[in-house]
Amino acid sequence: MLYLLSALLIIHGIICLLGAFFPLYPPVYFFYVFFPGHFAIRLIIVLLVGAAQLAYGIYLALRKKWRIRWYWLTVATIVITGLLMVYPAMQSPGLFGASAGNDENRQPIPVEEMYPSLTGPEAPDDIMPAPGMGPAYRANIHQQGVENPWPPIDTTEVTLGTSFETDTVYARYRDYIETEAGESRNNIVFVSMGNRAVSSLNLYTVNLLTGIKVTEGMRWHGPGAVSVVLMMEIAPDVQVGQYNFGIGIEVDGKDYGTIPCTIKVLEATVAGIPSEPEEPYEGNHGITSTRATWEPGDKIYQSSSLMIELTIDDLIEKSDAIVIGKVIDIFPARRVDINGDWIITTDAVIEVERYLYGQSRSPYIAVMVQGGRVEQTFVWVEDQPEFNLGEEAALFLNHPQLKITPTEGFEAADYYMVTGSMQGKFGYKDGYMVNLEGGFLTVSEMEQKIAAIHSGK
Repeated sequence: MLYLLSALLIIHGIICLLGAFFPLYPPVYFFYVFFPGHFAIRLIIVLLVGAAQLAYGIYLALRKKWRIRWYWLTVATIVITGLLMVYPAMQSPGLFGASAGNDENRQPIPVEEMYPSLTGPEAPDDIMPAPGMGPAYRANIHQQGVENPWPPIDTTEVTLGTSFETDTVYARYRDYIETEAGESRNNIVFVSMGNRAVSSLNLYTVNLLTGIKVTEGMRWHGPGAVSVVLMMEIAPDVQVGQYNFGIGIEVDGKDYGTIPCTIKVLEATVAGIPSEPEEPYEGNHGITSTRATWEPGDKIYQSSSLMIELTIDDLIEKSDAIVIGKVIDIFPARRVDINGDWIITTDAVIEVERYLYGQSRSPYIAVMVQGGRVEQTFVWVEDQPEFNLGEEAALFLNHPQLKITPTEGFEAADYYMVTGSMQGKFGYKDGYMVNLEGGFLTVSEMEQKIAAIHSGK
């Protein structure tokens, strides 16, 4: 009987020690789930209990003495001593949880009560009540059979905490927001712990720019989850640029660190749309397409070359500007002399509706296409994009490498050619960009790709 008890204690002690790190053993699993307190305390208790059983089992097997009364005293002594030693250390931030960052840059988020936006001018990120879901963005919910006028608000999901299921936080929120100075945007931060209820949730900011104010507007508690609406107000004097900060998450007294958020402030725009020009574009040359036709008696020159296939990421990387615009004029083809040689080019005027990337904010730009007809000379260049009067397009652009004098009325900064020849011209309609192969993506998806590639440059 003594050897059986020793074997049981040794085996059960080993199981507890392994179960502390891989909580598949039911008693350990339910202890983790239902025992209150910090996870590190629960882990230490299980380790101490397992170690005590293993040690006493070995002791009984070696000494062959029946002293079971010492078993409970040993366990109690080890557990109480361990807790007395460990608990003060738990008060040190970042010891067992995620680091909260520099306390000097950490700011609590104040509460300013708000209500769902049911009337007044509509915006895509207005907060609306969704039955059973809590707050939701206006662009993400609509009545059945009614067309939604906006593309959905994109969100991202992150996992914080340890690898243990019972000590993991799941968060869903907006990590990238575009706006202009003087505006405000909403960010719904959804926090869940899986099969555990979130008893308390505190949010804070780290490294927040002085001109950006973040306040908590409303909070919704659901089964095992909490949603918090953060209102982000951009002061009118905030300079154009991209600003990164962190949103800290503290659940049930434990700090799980921060999730990154980026706010891009645009120059005098509404989501990247240039301001109205002081004077409208004047003149239309009556040309409807950059594709020229040859006539009998013309000297015809053809040019072709091997076009290197570029991915969307390649186009973004190699472009000086990425715009959405409309063709409002096409200049007659002209002969351009370059160091004694000549080329024929045709220039299309684009009225920019939106800058997705680039430093320029001019409402009008000129895009050069190689080829055309001048007098009785006709030049056709393979793989060049074609522009038609009145069409909308999304364009990947770069400045010409050759020293070409811009067409009349345009500066060098607003004079471009298409990146990757015809590959860099996408069709555009109703918020969707379509490439040569018929593949499409939304403007929001493109902006995320651009931000990922050009961030930090």
